Amino acid sequence: MMMALKEETMGTTRALSTRIDELVGELALCRATMGKEVANAALNNENVPKLKKFVGTRSACNVDNFL
Repeated sequence: MMMALKEETMGTTRALSTRIDELVGELALCRATMGKEVANAALNNENVPKLKKFVGTRSACNVDNFL
């Protein structure tokens, strides 16, 4: 009985190890693909709107309540 459980456990461990190796390979492929796409994408700051200067007043109580 114990030997059968041990063999089953070892088989499951081998299967999981094989699957982990496959997933690591797929992850490396995905990272390589995404890295190329990100490197090819042009970062453009022209479409980012500028912030407007704050002209109002701030209350310390409101800031404390916000936090």
